[in-house]
Amino acid sequence: MGGGISPGMEMRLKSLQMFTAKLPLVKPDWNLPLVGYDTRTNILSGVILGMAKEIDGMIEAYEEKYSNFNVLLSGGDGQYFTRFLKKKIFADPNLMFKGLNAISELNRLGH
Repeated sequence: MGGGISPGMEMRLKSLQMFTAKLPLVKPDWNLPLVGYDTRTNILSGVILGMAKEIDGMIEAYEEKYSNFNVLLSGGDGQYFTRFLKKKIFADPNLMFKGLNAISELNRLGH
């Protein structure tokens, strides 16, 4: 049916550095405060906790519209923000690669 695509953590961190005059490129770190105390922790809080709240909000919007659905997260960034989500969801950093491998196997077998 479809879903939603949003910028990932690395793109968000890079865009803060690239499109501002003085903000640094910050490396991801899951150990962060709600309220940052310096530039690095302010960026981490905004990006990582912001992504978690964005995902929570999208899940709530889907719950209002659909009675039965699954939430799947893929990509390696999930380790940084899934712990901050309200709901426990299925997150597999290798989901895309597993899917491509399954398609490759089906094509190889002639299905």
